[in-house]
Amino acid sequence: MRNYHISVIAVVSVLLFTINCFALEDAQITQLMKTANSGEVDAAKLAVKNSKNPSVKTFAEKMVKEHTENGEKVKTLSKDEKIKMSSSDDEKKLKADTKEKMKGLKKAKENDFDKAYMGTQVAMHQELLDKLDTKLIPEARNPALKSYLQETRAHVQNHLNDAKTIQNELQ
Repeated sequence: MRNYHISVIAVVSVLLFTINCFALEDAQITQLMKTANSGEVDAAKLAVKNSKNPSVKTFAEKMVKEHTENGEKVKTLSKDEKIKMSSSDDEKKLKADTKEKMKGLKKAKENDFDKAYMGTQVAMHQELLDKLDTKLIPEARNPALKSYLQETRAHVQNHLNDAKTIQNELQ
């Protein structure tokens, strides 16, 4: 029985160590949020330029404004809290995924652009919402960063809801 307890403790210790090895640091979380905001702004600027639908264009203008503001917030928070942003595998994957989505949007035919953009917006906001819920908020250690992420989560949820509504209108 004693060997069993020692084995369980060893397995739990290894699991906790492994989880902590893949946990994001505050510096990585801030960089990821900066990258997410930049990707949203880039996609939205393209939509402002290419969209023919007034609802899509209005949504895109809102995304430029709100994601620019949110990007500035994370930069200010990093400076004020002395968190030096650093890259992570999660941030690199987000950057690569965003680049691929932008390629797809740039290739979209004029008649298909609005549907493609709104599909991308639903996907990007859902991915960020999931990451906020499962990784970023739980792993943030700095109280100001955690508060920023919780506030941002509410905005991301609203953006997702708006994107889904417009996407349904385009069907």
